[in-house]
Amino acid sequence: MIDLKPKSNIANKVRNTRLPRTKPLMPLFEVISNSIHAINEAKKSNQLTKDGKIEIKLIRNGDDKTLSELKEIDNYPIKSILVKDNGIGLNDENLVYFTETDTDHKLDIGGKGVGRFVCLKAFKQLTLKSNFSRNGSIIYREFEFRNTKEGFHNPNEYEVKNKSIGTEVLLSDFKIEYQKKAPKDLIEIAREVVTHFQLYFIRNEAPIIIIKNQNNVEVNLSKLFNSEFKKDIKTKPFVVGENSFSLFLTKASNAMSHKLHFCAHNRSVKEEGLYNRLVDLGKYSVKDDNESFYYQAYVVGDILDQYVDIERVGFNFPDEEDGEDDSTEISLSKIRNGAIEGIEEILAEYLNKVRNEKVEKYRPLINEEFPQYMSTFTIKSEEIKKLPPNLTKSKLDIELYKIESTWKLEVKELGQKLIDEKKDITNLDEYKEKYEKFLTEFNEIGKADLARYIVHRKSVIELLEDLLGKNANDKFSNEDIIHSVFFPIRTSSDEVPHSKQNLWLIDERLTYHSFLASDKSFESIKELDIQDDTRPDLLIFNDAIAFTEDEYPPFNSFTIVEFKKPQRDNYIDNDPKKNPLDQVEKYIEQLLEGKVENRRGRKIKLDEKTPFYVYIICDITDSFERILKNREFSKTPDGDGYFKFKDKYYSAYIEVIPFEKVLKDAKKRNRILFDKLGLSAGKDKTLFD
Repeated sequence: MIDLKPKSNIANKVRNTRLPRTKPLMPLFEVISNSIHAINEAKKSNQLTKDGKIEIKLIRNGDDKTLSELKEIDNYPIKSILVKDNGIGLNDENLVYFTETDTDHKLDIGGKGVGRFVCLKAFKQLTLKSNFSRNGSIIYREFEFRNTKEGFHNPNEYEVKNKSIGTEVLLSDFKIEYQKKAPKDLIEIAREVVTHFQLYFIRNEAPIIIIKNQNNVEVNLSKLFNSEFKKDIKTKPFVVGENSFSLFLTKASNAMSHKLHFCAHNRSVKEEGLYNRLVDLGKYSVKDDNESFYYQAYVVGDILDQYVDIERVGFNFPDEEDGEDDSTEISLSKIRNGAIEGIEEILAEYLNKVRNEKVEKYRPLINEEFPQYMSTFTIKSEEIKKLPPNLTKSKLDIELYKIESTWKLEVKELGQKLIDEKKDITNLDEYKEKYEKFLTEFNEIGKADLARYIVHRKSVIELLEDLLGKNANDKFSNEDIIHSVFFPIRTSSDEVPHSKQNLWLIDERLTYHSFLASDKSFESIKELDIQDDTRPDLLIFNDAIAFTEDEYPPFNSFTIVEFKKPQRDNYIDNDPKKNPLDQVEKYIEQLLEGKVENRRGRKIKLDEKTPFYVYIICDITDSFERILKNREFSKTPDGDGYFKFKDKYYSAYIEVIPFEKVLKDAKKRNRILFDKLGLSAGKDKTLFD
């Protein structure tokens, strides 16, 4: 009997072996791989003349007798796995290599010498029983392999009669951290085994592999491959640098996603989702001839065999970033890019169909929801085709914005190049062609910007309309939120660009002001010399619109806007805190009594002739309507609001505008913009009705 003495500390070797918890079936794959090697070795030495066979039995938590009688046991977690093969067996030579912790015995066929340590990462013990030939006799050998310093326990060996060669490996007591990550369903485990060893099946090099439960329900993996995986397998060679590769593209009817597998020694080592690399495959299964499937791509090559890591869970290529790699050194990124190009060529007809359908699917959405991208859609159609399929509306908006931004930069750079380019009369035709291209695209960008602005207005109107209703808490929005739709609160026009202001909701002319203070106290506005903490919602300084001989005209105007909470109904007359009319009149009096400067620091003459335009934006509830009538306000011509001119002590036009009137008037003013551009109102067809 051979002395089973390890060449190093087995426990330390197991501790230093890597096995991610996301790969709980890797120990099973290692044992199956050893069985395949043993079968091939037996055939090579003429010790096996019939078909190679591997039988895998899943032993689940629970009483064996009870489980063997149940029809369905796939819900029970797996406790142990028994693997039998009719390979060459653990003969004396193989046993010597088994005891060497860093053996290179199978290096030429992909053996890394760590499979048994990988098994002990996930299982508490391996029990090996093997029959092998020695000098014409069949020898039985068994021992236990555990995570201890010595590793080997309870060895036994003796001669047997009328026995065939082969090995039985029992992986005992699945560790809970791996057991929880492992699939329990028999057919799911069978599919994972086929996926891992699919190249053996594709190349017709796989032995018979049967996997079964304790109740003898079993799956033949060759039949499973033929029924679910072997469907129109395509192959394509490709080259990266000086390295040759082969690509196998298969269809898997029960896979969960499109996958790209990098393989070494006929085994899948690293898998990646194909969707992020080839978005036109989509996230869902492909439907063809009344069947659904996912594409599975397998890449093999000598360089992958050389660079696979010792645990066979990754590759030892140099660190890399996705994208361009100008170095001559081989990398997984370069191999991946070559594989993707190969898949593109194999699936060219399908991908072109998907891309054209995708463009047509997005076209009405762009026409109705994103008219600002219509020019981008026309000019940059090839980039549009590369967008992922099935994008949501919000994600499509983002992707189109990226394409448009890149396009604008290209046009800007082309225009600058044309300006800087020396005009060579001999290249006049070429210059004219470039200039016409620039001018055409520049005009299209202008149209896109205009459409974007109009769509922005549409969104603002819809937002205001939503805010005027009750929220999820069955309450109305407070006035600060409503205020911020028109102009950001507690800011000024020095801080907020025109594109972020929505004063056009009230009056288009308000956009063109000299200065605006939003919810700022009089004493904090440097243009005012008024020591008061009163805060008008909006105080707008307007330059004079009349011509005068004086450099600084005496007549400027001011606009004051006050917002009130929707459906407020507790107004009290002659109370500035409870009556917006008293409130705005107090503002006017304070301005007339104080000192005001223009933007150049010059004093502005204020007197009873200075025009004040006052807009009170609120719902005209019963309490406020009584006040308006008592103060003899007149109804606006459309009957929706109230107004009054005051000219006895100061010049003021005061208008009370209900929120509904603000919305209605804004819709009417903007409808013509959509009509002129030939753009619909989008999904809300009633928006401008």
